[in-house]
Amino acid sequence: MNIAKQIAGYLMSRSLVLVSVETCTAGAIGAMMADQRGAPGCLDLGYVAHSAAALAVLPGVSTQTIARHGPVSEAVAREAAEGALARSAGRASVALASIGWLANEDHAPGAAVTHCLAWACIEGGRVHSAGEAVCLSGRRGEIRKSIARRALLGLPRFVDGVLACE
Repeated sequence: MNIAKQIAGYLMSRSLVLVSVETCTAGAIGAMMADQRGAPGCLDLGYVAHSAAALAVLPGVSTQTIARHGPVSEAVAREAAEGALARSAGRASVALASIGWLANEDHAPGAAVTHCLAWACIEGGRVHSAGEAVCLSGRRGEIRKSIARRALLGLPRFVDGVLACE
């Protein structure tokens, strides 16, 4: 099954609305979701940051956190997800952030890159978030697709985990 179709169905079945923050996937996650039937009802806002400077001005991302942990960190990914969720002014109920940089065009296939993902949701008036760092290797296009898939598939796992604890 198409992952974006699966996630769109998941969001719609639970009346959830998504906001996303992306770096090296360059909006691929938002585009995958926007291609799905019912997308206007389950998508709110998407941010794409192509540089550390752009990342630093995203809602909720603290320059102190970037200085302390580096731009590619779980802490920054969580701040980005939480900030995007807050910025949606109550329309979005879930967020995902995909933070990491691919090397330049000379990126050697097989060279590992670190990428940080985070998910956030609002439940019971509280914001919950979680993140993870992953190391991926392969060609640029393969890495970008892997990141998008992992970010999307992590969303229901995270939300269901939060709801199970409530």
